[in-house]
Amino acid sequence: MRNFILTVFITLLFGNTLYAQQTNFIIGTVTNEFTKENVPFASIYWKAAGFGVISDSIGYFKIKKSHQKIDTLIVSYIGFEDQHYIFENDKTYDTLSLALKTVKITGEVVMKSKSNRGLRFWKNIVAHKVENNPYKYNNYAYELYSKLEIDLNNVNKNSFQSIKMLRPFAFILDNIDSVTDKSPFLPVFITETLSDVYRTSNPEKLREIIKAAQTHGIKNESILQFVGGVNQKINIYQDYINLLGKEFISPISSVGDKFYNYKAADTQTVNGQKFFHLFFNPLKDGENTFNGECWIHGASWAIQKITINLSQTADVNFVNRMSIIQEFSQLENKQWIFLKDKIVLDVSPFKKGKFTFIARKTAQYKNIRMDAEEVEKEIAKNKIKEEVIIDENAIEKDKQFWDNNRHEVLSKNEKQIFWMIDTLKQVPVFKRLTNTINFIVDGHKKFGAIEIGPWFKWVSYNQFEGLRTRFDLGTTDKFSPNLRLSGYLAYGFNDAKFKGKIGFNYRLPNKTGWTINGSYLNDLDNGRIRYSEDEATQDNVFNQILRRKGIPQKFLGFEEYKGFIVKEWPSRFSILASLARNTFTGFVALPGTLIFSEKTNKVTNTEALIRFRYAPGERKITTHRKNVKIKSNQAVYELRFANGLKGMLQGENNYFKYHVSITQKFRIKRFGQISYNVYMGKVYGDSIPFMMLELHPGNEFYTYNTNGFNLMNRFEYYSDKFIGIQVEHNFEKKLINLIPFLRKAKVRQFWNFKAVSGDMNNSNRFFNRTDYGEYQLRTLRGKTYIEVGTGFDNLFKFFRIDFVWRINPTFNTPIRPSALQPIQNFGVFGTMKIQF
Repeated sequence: MRNFILTVFITLLFGNTLYAQQTNFIIGTVTNEFTKENVPFASIYWKAAGFGVISDSIGYFKIKKSHQKIDTLIVSYIGFEDQHYIFENDKTYDTLSLALKTVKITGEVVMKSKSNRGLRFWKNIVAHKVENNPYKYNNYAYELYSKLEIDLNNVNKNSFQSIKMLRPFAFILDNIDSVTDKSPFLPVFITETLSDVYRTSNPEKLREIIKAAQTHGIKNESILQFVGGVNQKINIYQDYINLLGKEFISPISSVGDKFYNYKAADTQTVNGQKFFHLFFNPLKDGENTFNGECWIHGASWAIQKITINLSQTADVNFVNRMSIIQEFSQLENKQWIFLKDKIVLDVSPFKKGKFTFIARKTAQYKNIRMDAEEVEKEIAKNKIKEEVIIDENAIEKDKQFWDNNRHEVLSKNEKQIFWMIDTLKQVPVFKRLTNTINFIVDGHKKFGAIEIGPWFKWVSYNQFEGLRTRFDLGTTDKFSPNLRLSGYLAYGFNDAKFKGKIGFNYRLPNKTGWTINGSYLNDLDNGRIRYSEDEATQDNVFNQILRRKGIPQKFLGFEEYKGFIVKEWPSRFSILASLARNTFTGFVALPGTLIFSEKTNKVTNTEALIRFRYAPGERKITTHRKNVKIKSNQAVYELRFANGLKGMLQGENNYFKYHVSITQKFRIKRFGQISYNVYMGKVYGDSIPFMMLELHPGNEFYTYNTNGFNLMNRFEYYSDKFIGIQVEHNFEKKLINLIPFLRKAKVRQFWNFKAVSGDMNNSNRFFNRTDYGEYQLRTLRGKTYIEVGTGFDNLFKFFRIDFVWRINPTFNTPIRPSALQPIQNFGVFGTMKIQF
């Protein structure tokens, strides 16, 4: 009986205490409206009552209610707009989340502080960077919890009612947390991964084993590799940080005082340890810098937490806001380790205030080990520099597993997002909307096991065929996950002939790296002048609109039987072997093929080819239709050998040729980006028709061709031995920023240089009647053709303009331009592209 009475007494006591807290106090957390992170040490005070409190080190606060019947609670923090919340004294409120909105800083941060304290803080951080850098160790192992969420933002209530396309999604309005998100959003997807990660610093390698993956909206394994933790490489202790393909200067860089203002704020004591508060913002407009704040551990001058926000005038497109938060923790042995990374992006393809995409990527680390023997053993299993392994049952983990193993509890909104995405996938109009957008962007339309497209090749025009129509048909992964059948049928109304292609592509199952391909093609060459199997052709709806005037269009008739097999290893080394039988027919304005034979108007060739390719660091997104290659900053090497097989499959030519190339794109610190391509080759053989020689790639369009010579005509210069180079240096804004009134502009500048030297032996020159006849096939005669250019990129975010000068080889007998081979020594080219 005594125990019962005691229990009731304690229950009543604690119940009354909790009720008193709810009725007499306002409790909650202060959060960053953009990043959803808690804000420590924010000021919370009553406007009329005149008293207040400070949120604690994790953003939590408890403040006694105002003695006024109605009062305004003001939440303030440096770098944020003051927020005002009205409360009534006689009402009871649940635990609140009060959101602060960041201020758009365009000038120097103003705060009360001694003039040089901030600069002294920065100097002490830099002086202790080496010992405090958590990435200084030879290797690491840790468990990584990674979460990625993408939402369509700025979808207000009126949008759902006034835009017919959005009306079926109005139910989302009933599932928004009105405290933290006052306007509705449309979730695109959310995904979680739990991984064991092993890293080494020298050489830099990574092995990630995804133990669990829960995705809503994405099911493709290849994409899972990119939403895992492998792309979380931001280290604030580095002098320069690479983000969105751009180089940014860290606020704690050793040259930070050349780019930032530093201001010291208040000092806080947490658990007996002193922490300094430091603010920073850009010294000048137009630099790739940040504004933000950090908390510094007073005893060691290490960064405990840092928040950096993208400068408003940084050289980045489509990103309205970007915040990066990094938190660090000190172990008992005084070592500092990484604890949490978070990146939040607000990306908009439209004007500000319209629809935007919010992406939030969080990475949390547990069980961190440094300089551990196990890491070397695991890394030794890698076949490539960065390898991501997905456990077979990774996507089969249930809700109980995630509740027990995720590093942080899902927020109320995140739980709603999981539900909303699953619900949206069942809404028919949502499926139609996503299919329509995919068709416009990708060009293909799926109907179960088959697909049609691309739509932009359905109608085109050229001088030989006149109006040309084309229809493509292919199978999807529902037909077979490994086998793709495809083909097209085209018809030219001028020549009244059908053309087409049919083929198959088969990837052996179980990720063996083997691919087998076979095809038959009977069509015009349509601009194919290089070796790439995925090379774009000119038969599209935009063809004639973009052609340069005064240059006759030239075609080869092209019939091909081809088969090849590819083996690719995880190291990104691959071997391709192919056998092809080609029949060429020359049309006006090219020389007719009767110049090679008096009996037939066709040239038949059989060629065996082997290609070796090594692309270290390259990643691939594999789809059923093709592979999308994402190159690293390492060089890509390629070597090809080909042999003409006379007498085999009616082949008429006997020759041997090789082609070698090295390409690379890399950054130079503080001086932009350089890309280059160096190549050379030779054809051994006599009396070889021009179709089998090296055709130097020309360009007859107003659009700039990165891999071609833009003032050289197609089919203008041939060689049987050659060496060439292409270099482009993009300064980005380095030179533009020297002009004060252009600092806020996002125009970028570049220069480029292209050159090729080539020659042709006497036998091939005479056989192809080089420099004779109406058309005049040309050779460089051992001289060098050069193009130099410069221009401006990122005009109005989408456009690039190139100014190109042609420097012709100097011959003893000058080459004169003709109606079929005009010469243009200067040209202006335009390009449209989407880039950050």
